[in-house]
Amino acid sequence: MPTPAKRIIVCPQDKGGIGKSFVATLLYDHLQDEGVAVKAFDLDHANSTFQRFVPEAEFIDTDVDADRLGVLDRIVHALDEADVVLVDNRASGGSKVLSYLDEARLPELQADFDCLLVFLVVATDDKDANSQIADLLDAFGNRVRWLVARNLRDGPTLSLYGQSNARKRLVEFGAIEVEVPCLAEVTRNQLQAANLTVGRGRTADKLHLLDRSRCVRFHSHMAGEFAKARKLLIAA
Repeated sequence: MPTPAKRIIVCPQDKGGIGKSFVATLLYDHLQDEGVAVKAFDLDHANSTFQRFVPEAEFIDTDVDADRLGVLDRIVHALDEADVVLVDNRASGGSKVLSYLDEARLPELQADFDCLLVFLVVATDDKDANSQIADLLDAFGNRVRWLVARNLRDGPTLSLYGQSNARKRLVEFGAIEVEVPCLAEVTRNQLQAANLTVGRGRTADKLHLLDRSRCVRFHSHMAGEFAKARKLLIAA
C-alpha cells in the first residue's frame, strides 16, 4: 500500500513540566528545515507556551462543552493547506482532544484523509507521565502511530521508563524513539526570555555567540534524531 501523503501529529499528553511544548518546537523547527508545509496549533488557553515560541501557530480554545469540540475540526481542515499538522495539547484537562479524536473517529478515517495519525509522547522518569502513556496505549493502541521523545534533561538514562510496561507495549506497536539531550540552562533561559525556538536561536542577534553555538549543536543533534523517524514524519 502507498504511504499516506499527510500527517497529523498530536502531542496528546496533558502532564505539565515534562517538556512537551519544547519537543513540539524542536519538531516544528525540523519540519521547517525540511521544507515541509506544516500547520501548527496550540490548544493551551492558559499558557499558550507553544504559540509563544511559534507565533505562527494557531490557537484553538478547547475550554468548551463536549458538544462543541467541533472547533477542533480545524485540525483536519488544515490538511488542505499543509502536509503536516502539528498539535500541542493543553496542560491539565487536555482530555478534550482525545475525546474529539474518538468522537470524530479520526483514527478510523486516516485512509480517507490520506494521512497518518501520529502520537508524539514525551518519556521521562516521572511516574505520572508513564502512567499517562499507558492510558493512551489502552485507549488508542495500534490505531495510531507512536513517536517517543526521550527527554534526557535530568540525566543520560531513563531507568523508570525503560523498565516500564508502557515502553514494552510501545515497542510492540513499532514506536520510534528519539533522544532529546540536555540543553545548557543558561541557553534555555535566554531562549525563554527571547521567546525563541532552538532553531531560530542559531541566528538570533539578541543571543550571545555561545548560546547561538549551543543552539547550532543542539539543532543538528535533533535533526539526526528526527531523521530516524523520517518515514513516520514526512511522506517520501
